[in-house]
Amino acid sequence: MLTWKILTLCCVFLALLWQGRAAYSLAYLMVVLFGAAPLLLARSGNRLMVSRGSRERFLFPGDEASVSVALRNPTLLPFAWVSVQDSVPTGLVKGTRRARPVVALGSRQVKEVAFPLVARERGVYRLGPLRVAAGDFFGISTCHLQVPAEETVVVYPHVRPLPELGLPSRLSFGSLKALERINPDPARLAGVRGYQAGDPLRTIHWPATARTQELQVKQFDHTVTANCLLLLDLYEGDYPPDHFFPSVERAVSTAASLAAHIIQRGEACGLAANAVLSEYWPERTDIVHETGYVQFQPRQGTQQLSAILLALAGVQPQNHVDFYSLLAESRKQLRGASILLWVVPEDTPQLLDAAAGFLREGQRVLIFAVERVLHGELLAAPHGSALQLFAVSPGGDLPL
Repeated sequence: MLTWKILTLCCVFLALLWQGRAAYSLAYLMVVLFGAAPLLLARSGNRLMVSRGSRERFLFPGDEASVSVALRNPTLLPFAWVSVQDSVPTGLVKGTRRARPVVALGSRQVKEVAFPLVARERGVYRLGPLRVAAGDFFGISTCHLQVPAEETVVVYPHVRPLPELGLPSRLSFGSLKALERINPDPARLAGVRGYQAGDPLRTIHWPATARTQELQVKQFDHTVTANCLLLLDLYEGDYPPDHFFPSVERAVSTAASLAAHIIQRGEACGLAANAVLSEYWPERTDIVHETGYVQFQPRQGTQQLSAILLALAGVQPQNHVDFYSLLAESRKQLRGASILLWVVPEDTPQLLDAAAGFLREGQRVLIFAVERVLHGELLAAPHGSALQLFAVSPGGDLPL
């Protein structure tokens, strides 16, 4: 830009000095080019159309992805170069430097640029805005614009098989036989019996009918689904300060893995956590939504699992709601749950006293200690006991 200014001034000086037609023509050309080019570039640059390929994407830690941005030039003026810089939070940047692709964009042309991402740790991240710069072929001027196009990137917590967490692969929770025979479960065949008037035709057992030469109908077990409720302790004061973050991430990963295990078995699972939800914005500190409680009623299905994983992606510890306040706040949810799964740093005596109250109400309590086990004798509780303790120890045993 400075070079062109100096060159234009030299042409004007030479035209005044020589006073020839050629000198005047060159001076006029340089003045017009120098004055009109920036205006024309700015006008065409403001008409550039920039859009993202998607509004949101979902990743797991370690996944790599590519964010696409489409550039469309609706004008007749070609651009010698167009650069795009996306605002990407540090936790998603691949490599040591943020990518800044540069492309040439012709008249009425559409091109697409991509930004590589890598999911390092869980969180809810916001991408944007986009910073776009464009220049002409002579290097006379450059126009800049900012496009407020945002994209949400959700990085789920680690979901691991239970043996990788030091847990048995088949935990004793799920469908229980009902004391009252209501709602027969067609997935549980108990036997056959003779046909009686009023039996629906769809329950006829044809192979048994053919074998006995008499109509036989299927009999089913009657079951009730045991609603499971995960309670995740994210009170800062309950975690040791010397390795605070690894312990918190282990607790969140344990809750996510248990939820996936339960729901993928076809059971109902809910979530309650004393946590705040936060989002990561580029070049800013975390945006925290102060609630103190995250709650989901027990439900079945992949949609419920997606909702729980999405919430666990954004939960962060807080220092004003302890685990016992969470138990009191979630009392209505707790009444509808048959099995309670507590993910806590350690099994303190106060925690066991609180569990005893739920045992008296006929509920089962499974405690998952992610930091330290204080009551080692509970680790040997018989399979199916009302109170059970598990040590979550990926990569090794927890201290007793």
